[in-house]
Amino acid sequence: MRRLLYLCLTTLLIAVTSVALGDGVIAGWRQGTPAAGTAEVLTPSAPLPIDLPPTISAAIQGETLLFYYSPTCPHCQQVMPDLNALMDAAPDLDVIGVAVGAASPELVAHFAETYGARFETIIDVDRSFSMMMGARATPNVYMVRPNNAEDADKPFELLEAYTPFARGMGPVLLMRRAPTDPFAHFQGYQGELACRVCHQQEGMSWAITHHAQAYYTLYQRDRAEDLECVGCHVTGLGAPTGFTVGDHRSPLANVTCESCHSASGPHDGESVDANQTCAGCHNKEHAINFSLAKGLPHIDHYAANGMTREQLRDRMSAIADGTAPKPLLAFPEGDAVGAQACRSCHKKQHRTLKKAPHARAMAALAGSDAENVDCVRCHATPARSGPAAEDLSGYLTDEGVGCESCHGPGQAHVQDPSADNIVGLGESCPECVIEAICTSCHTPEWAPNWDLKEALDQIPH
Repeated sequence: MRRLLYLCLTTLLIAVTSVALGDGVIAGWRQGTPAAGTAEVLTPSAPLPIDLPPTISAAIQGETLLFYYSPTCPHCQQVMPDLNALMDAAPDLDVIGVAVGAASPELVAHFAETYGARFETIIDVDRSFSMMMGARATPNVYMVRPNNAEDADKPFELLEAYTPFARGMGPVLLMRRAPTDPFAHFQGYQGELACRVCHQQEGMSWAITHHAQAYYTLYQRDRAEDLECVGCHVTGLGAPTGFTVGDHRSPLANVTCESCHSASGPHDGESVDANQTCAGCHNKEHAINFSLAKGLPHIDHYAANGMTREQLRDRMSAIADGTAPKPLLAFPEGDAVGAQACRSCHKKQHRTLKKAPHARAMAALAGSDAENVDCVRCHATPARSGPAAEDLSGYLTDEGVGCESCHGPGQAHVQDPSADNIVGLGESCPECVIEAICTSCHTPEWAPNWDLKEALDQIPH
């Protein structure tokens, strides 16, 4: 049986698995084709004549969505919010549940009560439906209608098949159902898949940014339900149709298109200036020296154009193992003055530093390693801000990892002490600021057992 739209969606999902943006990807914005996949998505598939079991065919009067599910399947349970939203957006669409043959009436009733199922369910007792449709797993969605052709040899037509039906596919189904007015149902947040099926090149380029992994970074650190963090790592938190805390598989997880372009983007008739949305999260508490001018080049909507699968795979590996570059992590411009210059105002902190391993980092390099800039850049204080120096003159090798390795160059701060011309870590978000600084050297390759909390406890100020 043809998989229709599912094949298109699955290919896209695999292709744009989230990866990190690395050095060399952005060398000026690239050319692309806006919404390159629109024609493909909005072109109806040729209907496929099919048979249906009598128990189900008797209930079909017009265009009908058949939801094939198991009451005990966690994936079926997880897609119910999407299915309910789909029913709300298309009240004229008939929906019939078809439960797997092993389901009991009691399980079906419990499922309906627990997950708010508002459709009648027919249990596929003899498994005739699953055999006719070639169903091998759940949840699946099939769009069918009576075949009214005079010479029809089968009584029904299969219009669409989503096997499996995944989170975020509801808006896509509705777009394909009304291709001449595909955005009629766009009210509130739709999810990144609804954007990516048409905006394929833009979606691929989003997938190679850190935005596409924003929620995953919280999930890794058991902070995915921390209200102080979640809002800047998901889309639409607090909005009626936005992300819900704890919904880990939501299509609104991560910083998606609608985070910048607003709910439904411009397709609901309202446009926003996407450039003005950055400051809501990239503020002093959560970013170092952020500016719109520095951030915008990394939102190149066609940055992935021309990249090979191997290059994409490398980006995936880099973000998964923590070695992906963080291009926005950069201190304000200036020269370092050395830890001794900090001592006059920060005597206690300076004494603590002198006793810490950081101060003895250069001494830990043996032999020729002390002359190797690849080693020194993580064992000494950079002499100035900017890209890592390529020779030893770019480092203060006499002090190891000093104050300015974490707080940025202190030249301006020494001349005019102010909280605005030095990076004050203090109680600011460790995930967004402190960890980003630390992991520039404490990588899985060089510090596989490194732990942020343990490390901070060893650096009391």
